[in-house]
Formats: sequence, structure tokens, C-alpha cells
Amino acid sequence: MFSGITNFLYAVRSSLVIVPNTCFWAIASCIVTFTPWSRRGIKFCGNWWGWINLRLNGVRPVYKGLEHIDPDQTYMVIANHKSFLDIYAVFNCRALYCLFVAKQELTKIPIFGTALRRSGCIIIDRSNRKQAITELQRQGKILKEKKFSIILFAEGTRTPPSIRLGKLKKGGFMLASQLDLPILPLAIKNSGNLQPKGKIAIKPGTITLTFSPPIPSPPYSEKVDLTEVMEKTRAAIEAHL
Repeated sequence: MFSGITNFLYAVRSSLVIVPNTCFWAIASCIVTFTPWSRRGIKFCGNWWGWINLRLNGVRPVYKGLEHIDPDQTYMVIANHKSFLDIYAVFNCRALYCLFVAKQELTKIPIFGTALRRSGCIIIDRSNRKQAITELQRQGKILKEKKFSIILFAEGTRTPPSIRLGKLKKGGFMLASQLDLPILPLAIKNSGNLQPKGKIAIKPGTITLTFSPPIPSPPYSEKVDLTEVMEKTRAAIEAHL
């Protein structure tokens, strides 16, 4: 019974923090896109949105491998995905200028969906493979020109804590090859235990985000072989899980 009451209180706290905080910073990020400081403004809003969501829910992110990030380089960041906490923690990381590849369903969330579109996140329809590929290519080129790194959860969805690392899909690796972006592997540990998929309650605790050395993507061609780079990326992520 005590556990049930505790989880209920965590769920109430999570809702009271995340809903108003997301609305505020979503509106702010929409506003800054109309200014000359759009790039810096989006990063500023994302940093604070992530920090508040984590801090007020008692979650402490620990970042390792930041020395592998060159502030003048744009990356394709490939990460594992267990929880919404992963998103907050990545946005909270001051070392990265990045935007996400997001599923179309998220754009239906009032205010937040508008912020996703206005910020330049790559929105894909997972049920329409052709559309998804087209948007990845089109928006990916724009983000590279604006010097935003792209972060992709290559498993395709959040996986339960019982699954260490799901199968990585090749879309992000193909895009990295097409845009000539190095791949930056990111391993996120313990977020699924603090907020599993499908749960509102966020338990306090620590999550660890470890960046591995960048991996060059192979030169693009119609017959490019992504096997080696995918295996190296998977091994780099697994090494820190």
C-alpha cells in the first residue's frame, strides 16, 4: 500500500511539474523562432525545459564522455531509448546543439506539437516509410546547414527495462551517410527504471549519459554498406549499459 501511495504522489508531482513547464517553454521556443536569435533561443529553451523537468522530479543526470564532443562539429547522435527522461536529459546537456527526430503523433499535443514544428525537429510518419525517408533527408539537410546535431533513438520506440538494447534501425545511419555526418553513440542508463514506458510517475534517482568517440559514417552511394558502422555503434552503446 505504501508503494502505491508513493507512486501516486510521484505521478502527481510529475504532472504538476512537466505540464506547466512544457507549456511555458514550448510557447517561449515558438516566440524565439521569429527572432534573429532563433538557434541560440531554441537551445536556451530546451536546456531549461530539460533541467526543470529533471531537477523538480528529483532526477540527477550525470554526463560522461563530453570530451568526445567538438562544439564546432555537427553529429548524428544515435542513442538507446527507455523513457521520456532521455529527452529531458539530452536537452539539458549544454555541450550539444541538437534537435530530435520525432514521431508525428507528438505534434498533436497542444502547444508542444507547435513548438516541435516551429523549432525544426524532423517529424516523421512511422506508418509511411516513403514519407519518413523524404522528411529525414529534407529536414536533415536544413539542420546540418543550421549546425544542429540530430538525435535519433534508433530502436524506433521506448523499450522496457528488461530489454538491454533493441534492434537498431538503419534510417539514421543512412541519413548520416547521406549528410556526411559522424555518428556520436550515446548510452543512457537507468532512465527506464525511474520512469518506465507507459508510466507517469517519475522516481527520484540518477541517470547516466555516456558519449563514446565519434564514428565516421561511410561515404554515401546507392549500395552503401552500413553493417560495420551499425555494429560499431551498437557495441559502443552496449559497453556503457
